[in-house]
Amino acid sequence: MSAQELLSQAAAKNTELLRGLHETEDASSALQQSQAYLDDLDREIRECDAQVKQFEAKTRTELEDHKKYAESSARRFMHRAVGKKEKFAEKASKEEREYVEALFAETQAKSRRAEWIKNRDEARKHHAQLENADMMHQKLQAELDALYNSVFSGPSPDFLGEDEKEWTFREAKDAFNNAKRNHEAEVQAVKCLENAQQFMSQALQHLAEARSHSRTDMFGSTWSDMMEREALSKAQNATDKVKMLVEQAQRLSSAVQRLGNLEIPHGHVISDILFNEVFDDMTQHNEIKESQAQAERETRTLQEMVAKTQQRSDQLQQEENAALARLETSRKELQQIRQGAFERLAHPPAYDQVPTTV
Repeated sequence: MSAQELLSQAAAKNTELLRGLHETEDASSALQQSQAYLDDLDREIRECDAQVKQFEAKTRTELEDHKKYAESSARRFMHRAVGKKEKFAEKASKEEREYVEALFAETQAKSRRAEWIKNRDEARKHHAQLENADMMHQKLQAELDALYNSVFSGPSPDFLGEDEKEWTFREAKDAFNNAKRNHEAEVQAVKCLENAQQFMSQALQHLAEARSHSRTDMFGSTWSDMMEREALSKAQNATDKVKMLVEQAQRLSSAVQRLGNLEIPHGHVISDILFNEVFDDMTQHNEIKESQAQAERETRTLQEMVAKTQQRSDQLQQEENAALARLETSRKELQQIRQGAFERLAHPPAYDQVPTTV
């Protein structure tokens, strides 16, 4: 089938898809704005929730104080007995006023919260509509790309400039995919290192516990010795996870450096518990101190690694954004030249007829 025949066959579908794309072209940007609005509403609701809890607590306190005076016959009798009836009435009035003010503040906060929730519910409905429109836009774009590929894929000498634009688009697409993969790998590396930081913090905590028990163990406490062993075992487990996560980050990003030594002392379990020699306990205590120092050094190393990896991730994000911009530009240019072919089919250029002479 010739190129012109392929164009004629796809012309009606091309017009339909372009019309749909035009109707949904603003969905993506509107969706981003809608998401930002929803995030703001969620933040306001969280703040209102905190305020409502504070006001509810204050209302309960003020109500209890108010009841002390409003419902206490003994208090009223004592104030009358000592000639301070007016002072009692003043105090009761003050407690009642404070209770009413607290109740009013609570009611106002709940009213604001209800309004924010109402706005969020409406915003979510609108957001769902925009999501559907954006999904439709992406679906139509995919169908248009498939339609154009069926007509223009491969060399297209009949359409001037199309092959060059297609080559540029394919290069831009490959570059974007590479940039996206690199960025996603660096993001995952950051997450691994941040998780490693959490386990390193746990290791430091367990080492501190072990050192404390070790100090008591030097005075001959079998129970402290057992608690020390348990803490060291937990520290070992945590540091093993640190090493595993750092190695995983290194596989994701070659720029992630190695950690230094992280050795957890264990001693000789049976002999330590049975004989509990003070010199062995002192040696173990010093080894725990050294292990703590190692963990503290590697904690600082991890902090630097996270910061550097996050910087690389931010840089790769910028590169991905730039690659995406180039991809969209090349896609539009390719789409324009292909649309031009359909337009020329629908409206062929008029040629001036050369007058003939008899």
